[in-house]
Parts: sequence; structure tokens; C-alpha cells
Amino acid sequence: MKVAERELIHTVEIEDKTKENKIPIKEKNRDISIDLIRVIACLTVIGTHLCLQVLNQCYNRIDWSRLLEKSFFTDGVPLFFMITGFFLVNGRNYSKILKSTAKKILLPSCIFIVLTQIFYLFIVNKESFMYCIQNFNIDIIGIIQAILKADVTYLNSTCAHLWYIFSYVKIVIWIPVLWLVCKETKDAKMARKIMLGLGIANIFLKDIQRFVVLPVIGEISILNIICNEIVYVLLGYELFVNKDKIKNNRKLCIISLIGFVAINFIRYKVEMKYMVLNYFIDIVDRENFMEWRYTGFNIISGLFLFMFLYSFELKNEKLNKVILWLSDKTFGIYLIHYLILAKIDLYKFEKIEKFEFELLYLIIGVISIFIFSTIIVYLIQKIVKLVIVLKKYLNFEKN
Repeated sequence: MKVAERELIHTVEIEDKTKENKIPIKEKNRDISIDLIRVIACLTVIGTHLCLQVLNQCYNRIDWSRLLEKSFFTDGVPLFFMITGFFLVNGRNYSKILKSTAKKILLPSCIFIVLTQIFYLFIVNKESFMYCIQNFNIDIIGIIQAILKADVTYLNSTCAHLWYIFSYVKIVIWIPVLWLVCKETKDAKMARKIMLGLGIANIFLKDIQRFVVLPVIGEISILNIICNEIVYVLLGYELFVNKDKIKNNRKLCIISLIGFVAINFIRYKVEMKYMVLNYFIDIVDRENFMEWRYTGFNIISGLFLFMFLYSFELKNEKLNKVILWLSDKTFGIYLIHYLILAKIDLYKFEKIEKFEFELLYLIIGVISIFIFSTIIVYLIQKIVKLVIVLKKYLNFEKN
């Protein structure tokens, strides 16, 4: 193994006397299957934003093939939430979690918001890059208000995807409570089952209410106690508890893949019926329902996809290193990709009508945006590391 490679994975080698080989400690402890799930979730999020509108504005009609495509691109965020639950009891104390969230999530997000305010007109192809630098205006009060209201969409359209940050912060706030129920004691298991039961029942009840008018029952409001994000986190913890049963389980791998495909075809049929029922009313909600992350279909589909990817056996060492490298960049890719989509202006592709061309557009688009975003994130990380090294060097020189 080359020195550069050893530095890349931040590990040392130990002698394994029973197998007479060397095992990298870091790779041994890191679950590469979770890194794979993180990369797939990132690709799925990009696919969600790339999917063409089902309510085709160019032809003024519903495009059912686009609805089918969107049905398979709705589980990226649920996967991320479940990964959070999977590592919920990883031994870190709460203060470290708060510091890590502030440094790795909130700080980059705030920088993103500021930069999008400065360069918004350039991003949406209305003014030049230099024009934005010479005439930039940062609405600090507006940014603070948006953060306090947990809604940054009114600042500019390139911040629409940052709703996930607020959901993640909500989970972080819940963590001390979740630690109390995420234990393998009798009382903790019972509390966890009650929380999951209430949360899932609430999600399915809302799905039913889209098609059937149900009587208002005051006591049923107790179902709203458990927020939807927490349901996915608790499911992620359950997957962690049963990981040994899922890992490298070929039978479960096949069953999960079949289940994922089947549930999304069912989702497609149900969503088609929903859109037809609401053809002349509730236009915005019709479009959002099929990509909404808090439906019963998303719970089932997300679980199937997670189990399929986690049960998938990864043996290629070089591929594992690539997955690991990409996984460490997924949050940056999540932030950056939305700017690229805005710059490209996807509306020009709305004229695509044939199913095979739509699929080709999605495949090429997802891969291209992912690669381009990865390159940008890689360069930013290199610049940040260089600045840190220079700062340390200058401090050393002063001392």
C-alpha cells in the first residue's frame, strides 16, 4: 500500500496472526454499505430535482410517464434520515454532536445562503459574475428571519432544498429523548414501539384522507406528537439493531429489490388516481404528492431500498475506496447541485415528450450533475485544507 493511500484513509495496519494478512483498522470499523446508501441517496435527491414536471407546461397536460419516473426518485431524504438513526447510538456525547452539526452542517449552509444572495442573478442567468460582485447586497436581517422561521425559500429559489437542514436540526434537538428509547431494555423497546406506532399511523391516516373524508376526532390528534422525521430515525435505529440479519443476506437482497420495484409501481397507480381525482383543484398539492417524503409509500419503499443496498455484498476493494471517497462529499454535493440545476435552467428540457428520451435525459443528467458537483466539492475541500495549512504555518512562524 502506498503512503498516499494510507494517509487518504487515515489508518495504520495491524498484523492478523490468524489470517496472516494486514487489516486497515479504519476500513474494518467503517461500514461501507452505509457509505453506498449515502451515495445512492445523494444520486436519488439529484434525480428528484432533475425529474421533469408531471404537469407538463409545454403541452398543458399530465405526462404519466414522468409520474412513473418520479415514483422511483422519492426516497433519497428518507434514506438520509434512516442513516442518522442507524448511527444514533454511536458513542458520541451530545456536546460533540452539537459542535459537529454547527461546524459541518450549519456553517456551510450559512455560507451557501450568503453566496446565493450575492450571486443569485448570475446563477439564474440574468447578470454577469462581475456585476454581482460590484453590486452585491446581503440581507442579513432577512437571513436571520428566514433561519428563525425555518423557511429560507423566500430569500431566493436556490435555497429551496435547505428545508432538509431544518429537519436535521429538529432531529438533533430530539437526540437526548431518542437515546432514552433507543436501548434494548424492555421499557425502552415498548416506548419505541409506541412512538413508531403513533408516527406511522399518523402518516397512513393522512394518506387515506387524501381519498376519503374522515370524521374529525379530537383524541386522534395524539398521532401528531411524533414528527415524521423521527419516524425515519427510529426505523434507522431498528435497522441498526437487526443489521447482522440484513448484512450480506442474498435472499433478503432479492426480496427487497422486488419489493422496492413493486411498491413504486403501486405508488404510481395510486398517485395517478389521486391526480385524476384532483384534476381541476389543488394543482400545487397534486404535483407535490408524488414526490412527498412523508407518505406510507415512502416508508415501505425507503425500507426496501435501504435493506437492498445494505444486504448487497461489496467485495471489490477499489470500488469500496471510491464509494468511501464519494460518501465523504455527499453533503457538499447536496448543497452545490441545486445551484448547477438553476444555472442550467431545466425548463428548456420540458419539451422532451417520449418516455425513452426522458429516461436518457435523467440518466445523463443525474450522472453529469453528480460528477460536476463532486469536482467542485473536491476543489473546495482542497482550498479549505490549503488555507488551514497556511494558517498553521503562519502561526508557527510567529511563534
